[in-house]
Amino acid sequence: MTFSEDFVPLTPVNFFQLNADCHYIDSAKNQKIQTEKYLLPNTSSLCAEESFAEIFMGWNEEGLEICVKIGVPFQSVRYPAIELGDSIELFIDTRDVKTTGFNTRFCHHFFFLPEGVDGHFAGEITHFRTEDTHPLCDANELKIKSLIKRTSYTTNIFIPIHCLYGYDPTQFNRLGFSYRINRAGGFPQHFSVVGEDFPLEQQPSLWASLKLIR
Repeated sequence: MTFSEDFVPLTPVNFFQLNADCHYIDSAKNQKIQTEKYLLPNTSSLCAEESFAEIFMGWNEEGLEICVKIGVPFQSVRYPAIELGDSIELFIDTRDVKTTGFNTRFCHHFFFLPEGVDGHFAGEITHFRTEDTHPLCDANELKIKSLIKRTSYTTNIFIPIHCLYGYDPTQFNRLGFSYRINRAGGFPQHFSVVGEDFPLEQQPSLWASLKLIR
């Protein structure tokens, strides 16, 4: 048997659909998200990758809160080539559609930088087909705060409801979700699908499913 140059190596994560819980966070009670309850599963071993980040995530009626703890030193950031520097990419489908091989109007591709580049800290860079196109969110509405230490850094993110087209937890209790944590001079960390193997930003059917737990 011979393989063409386009052969894609399979990792264990390719053989099943990933599911995880995303718990409610009560902002009125000033709940802390950096607890075991909100920690997403680490799939690095399934993706055959080195693990260097922990991702905490919670939801409420106002939007999504995410905390990313990076266990390696901050190096540098790039813009617009965000993937060449330290950056966080989040992929969210507010309706968790698994029957299409392209982004629907409910899909979102956000990026966040631990340090700004010419005033750019965050933004939405989703690519749609013509019929699904709608205005991308205002980057100024995305909230980000980073704490950079000598050997690690933490980035806190809040994505408000008006930046999440179709987000309605009362009607849809699931989200399609994936991430890519990039680092300058190193390999990224993924969740649910390896970006080097598949076009992650254009394949929401391969993203994990998060159940919104009240």
